[in-house]
Amino acid sequence: VGTSTGGLIAFCLAINYNILDMQEIYSNASHYFKKNFFGPVIYSKYDPIRIHTKIEEIIDSIHFPVEKKITHENATLLDIRNLLNPDNIIDDARIEAARMKYGDLLEFTDVINNKKEGADTTQGGTFQLATREKVLLITAYNTTRNCVCVFNTSYAKHWGYRIVDVLKSTMAAPTYFPPHPIYPTSKGKEESSSKTTPELFIDGGVFANDPELAALWAVRIQWKKPVNYHLLSIGTGCYTSTLSSSTWGGYMGWVFNGGILVNTLMDATRSFTEIIGSNLANLSNLRRMKLNYKITQPIALDDTKFAEKFDKEWEYLKNEQDFKALIYFYDNYIKKDHADDENDKKNN
Repeated sequence: VGTSTGGLIAFCLAINYNILDMQEIYSNASHYFKKNFFGPVIYSKYDPIRIHTKIEEIIDSIHFPVEKKITHENATLLDIRNLLNPDNIIDDARIEAARMKYGDLLEFTDVINNKKEGADTTQGGTFQLATREKVLLITAYNTTRNCVCVFNTSYAKHWGYRIVDVLKSTMAAPTYFPPHPIYPTSKGKEESSSKTTPELFIDGGVFANDPELAALWAVRIQWKKPVNYHLLSIGTGCYTSTLSSSTWGGYMGWVFNGGILVNTLMDATRSFTEIIGSNLANLSNLRRMKLNYKITQPIALDDTKFAEKFDKEWEYLKNEQDFKALIYFYDNYIKKDHADDENDKKNN
């Protein structure tokens, strides 16, 4: 699960894209963050063309295990879902039946090769049980409908969305990049009728700066069986801005004071997520590891020197106990669980 640039990182990790190649986006940020001449007063601060081109190149580099040619122009969330779950591909012959199972009443089970249907006596409906599978969640905000959106590769109603639109939407940070239009067809604007109006999406960070709750939602809603789950959450660092009485005023104090307004709003949602996530973990069978470290200097969201500054912070972070705890959690829970799942597949 990921939000904004974290959504792109989550996508790259999910498809096994070489993360070192993606690192170039951050080390060469001044290239991808090309300023608009009239931004940010009239237009967005940056022209998204270069980062959009990079997203398209990443998608075009994927080798999809199907005969038809899939590129960024037609790759949908269903294609990504099939890529993540090659042992259970939903092709054209299965898609209509699958839509019934991957709807609002989908419930995953951890039983290997379970294909049974379970009756939900409390709701009077029937849940469709499916073997646990890999799911990618990416957040965005639909400004047309004024509602949050958590794009889900295992939710049939989202299968028609193009992954390129999803990634461009989650990175459309207000004032930094323009809102991204998504047409109600998997083929995009070219095959939409002239009367079709797109819906405009912006960065999911406006509601899920820390997307941990989106992951917990997926665990609690789609995985209802009483089994153990392990959640690993990695932040990009936080800096506590110093407030003074003069800060509590107008634009000069909040907007032009190093972006303190944006940072405060983002930190507030992060703090709320931390409280809820921590309490949910204590009340359920969820093991949770979260790493978000304090940095020694403020770094703006669009600071093109981010990579250079982070490298300096890293020299201190890599020797801290928090980082060692992160590695321990990964080795003993995430990595071990993955190895156990692979062994289960071989034995069945």
